[in-house]
Amino acid sequence: MSDRLVIRARTLVSMAGEAPARGEQLFAPLRKLDDAALVLVDGRVEEAVSWKRCSPPPGAEVRDLGDVCLAPAVVNAHCHVQLSHLAGKTRWGAGFTAWLESLIAHLREPLSAEAITEACEDMAARGTGHVGDFAGEGLSLVDDAARRSGLGITHFCEWFGMDAPFIDAVRPWPPRCRAALEQDEERPVADISVPLEARCVPAGHALYSTAPEVLRDARQWCAANGRVFALHLAESPEETELLLSGSGPLAELYQGIVLPDDWQAPGMRPLALAMKLGLMGAGTLAVHGVQLDAQEMTVLAASGAALCLCPRSNSHLGVGEAPFLSAVENNVLCCLGTDGLSSNTDLDVRKEAVFLRETCDAPPEALLRLLTVNAAEALRLPCTGRLEPGQPGSFCVLPEALSF
Repeated sequence: MSDRLVIRARTLVSMAGEAPARGEQLFAPLRKLDDAALVLVDGRVEEAVSWKRCSPPPGAEVRDLGDVCLAPAVVNAHCHVQLSHLAGKTRWGAGFTAWLESLIAHLREPLSAEAITEACEDMAARGTGHVGDFAGEGLSLVDDAARRSGLGITHFCEWFGMDAPFIDAVRPWPPRCRAALEQDEERPVADISVPLEARCVPAGHALYSTAPEVLRDARQWCAANGRVFALHLAESPEETELLLSGSGPLAELYQGIVLPDDWQAPGMRPLALAMKLGLMGAGTLAVHGVQLDAQEMTVLAASGAALCLCPRSNSHLGVGEAPFLSAVENNVLCCLGTDGLSSNTDLDVRKEAVFLRETCDAPPEALLRLLTVNAAEALRLPCTGRLEPGQPGSFCVLPEALSF
């Protein structure tokens, strides 16, 4: 017998028929349905109609959520779930290098399955339907926790290191991720509904922390396989200083540890270096972009790359403001992420949108697009971001600041 459920709410913004939006398209009105009924059969949308026109299917459960505005489940396009045990342990407000130094001090601590599970369950409970997780270890722990909580997940397996041993059979996959994928292949077929590798892509950490050869290999693998390549880009003034001159606090912290003794600064700003290495273009997701100037934002847009903004994390660390307005003015495809609990108070990506509403006066129409259809486009998730007939019926309750 099919599972039939009817959700009633004051308002529903289904995003049905909506395409990813850039520039002024972000501000176009969105269709809303007042006194709405969302009819789900076996977890998929059958229809969205006004309550007066709804005839609940026989045996359907009816849930009246009251005075709330519903939307499709949102996408957290950038997160570090495996570091959830570091909540409250890092230094905020003193710049990127001070935060990073405090983070490094705790990296030898074992990952916490409990903290990872709590993080995934909390995201799912707050209406996140999919998360783009960035990690070089803890792959199986995060994947299991996400799937148990009902979260969709894309694992960006980021290689960290400039002088790591380059094993031809492994590159561009980080060794610990490759090992987790090989262990998954050895599990009995009956235990695997969808192989772990189908949710994984190789990625780089950043231009100042990942060898150029690995970045190029990961980008080429993703392009050849129709997957999204991602990296942190232009996140802090210290990154820019390091790449331009080889000096500054980040250079001092990383010299001889991450940066080889013979490493030389490329003498280029982050985006220019990424372009030179062939990393930018359609299918690339750059994360943060705080230090991109207006001209660079134009170049980013022309390349076809998407940009994930993490405004609360940037504010907490004191690295600058997420460049929402500049991205809009230059027609960049934008989405939102939370970063991780080492740089944020929670992993509720809706609050990133609320932050932009409060600091940039960004309208709900634009912010909801960033959270749904734009994020789905940036991560190449064809069945995410819209409540349309036949699609998964995952939804969220919008905060009052984003309500319609």
